[in-house]
Amino acid sequence: MSTYRIAIIGTGRVGYQFSFSDLPDNHAAAVVQHPSCELVAGVNRGREKLDAFGERFGVEALYHDYRQMLAEVQPDICIVATHPELHAEMVTNCTQASATRAIICEKPMALSLEECDQMIAACQVEDVLLQINHNRRWHSEWVLAKTLLDEGAIGEFNHIYCYMDGGKPAPWWRSENEGPLLHDFTHYFDLMDLYAGEVDWLCGMAEQRMRPWAVEDFSAAMLKFKGGATGLICGAELTQYNDNAFELRGSTGLIRMDAEQVRLFQSKVALSEPDSGFEWSSLEEVEVERPAPVSTYVAALSELIDTLEGRGTLRSDGAVGRRSLEMVMAIYQSQLEGNRPVHFPISLAESGVEALRRAGNFKEQEA
Repeated sequence: MSTYRIAIIGTGRVGYQFSFSDLPDNHAAAVVQHPSCELVAGVNRGREKLDAFGERFGVEALYHDYRQMLAEVQPDICIVATHPELHAEMVTNCTQASATRAIICEKPMALSLEECDQMIAACQVEDVLLQINHNRRWHSEWVLAKTLLDEGAIGEFNHIYCYMDGGKPAPWWRSENEGPLLHDFTHYFDLMDLYAGEVDWLCGMAEQRMRPWAVEDFSAAMLKFKGGATGLICGAELTQYNDNAFELRGSTGLIRMDAEQVRLFQSKVALSEPDSGFEWSSLEEVEVERPAPVSTYVAALSELIDTLEGRGTLRSDGAVGRRSLEMVMAIYQSQLEGNRPVHFPISLAESGVEALRRAGNFKEQEA
């Protein structure tokens, strides 16, 4: 079995600090658990997190400059776990290193569609695999929801309904280049793509209503998918509390994700009139067999290795990552164009946040 030498660019929260369960819950923990991988280098701008990363995982090759790391360490796989404004440059430069065979890039893929296209093209030219870490694609419960949907557990698939209130606990810490649509809600757009497929058109709004940072604090969209289903999504940072929901609705039932677990409801006759023959049905919850929990980071890394060795394919490559970003950018484009429906492929190639700032929609204000 091959040993893949892996470097992590960005030794911060998702790089090595996340720990929400007993399973490996960050990139570094996944690498050290995988039998065919070796963690050989770390890169970070700040010294404190870099040194803590090196001490925890026994990594001595620690750098502030990722280009120097690429030249001296020559890893087989690079994990880009930095902020999204750095992704396009870093992914492109990683492809130029002769040893690079694959790149794992954190979500959101980039800040604009033109950056996504740059990343995809660079990987294609150098024959480098690109995986985008929308990690719920490997989550056993979200995979179960897809299986139930495909098996007809809720009948004919009609509609996706989802919302997220209070996404970021402290919005100021990442408002320079991205709002909640990019930072948090990109997960839900990726899941919409997973369950409903590609979008035909979208009508949306992105408003700065109450908060002083020059990004949206309220957004909503209606979507029509090419497969026939529709979708509604609403996201806001106007509440003290955090609350979210994601539902798949069909002709005979619905699948509701509750605390990252599937809940299945199916239609049952609740009331009937013997004389008229009228019947009314309601939803009753049906037990499902719970899948074993998995580390999405380990599962994604294993899939990448399998793909490198010709045993599989990537479920979240550059094209998939681009599609979720296009949904976000379509909301910004719809706002710019008076909230009219925007058909796909969209025309807004630059950052939607920057475009709305120039148009006067988003402004820095006194807190």
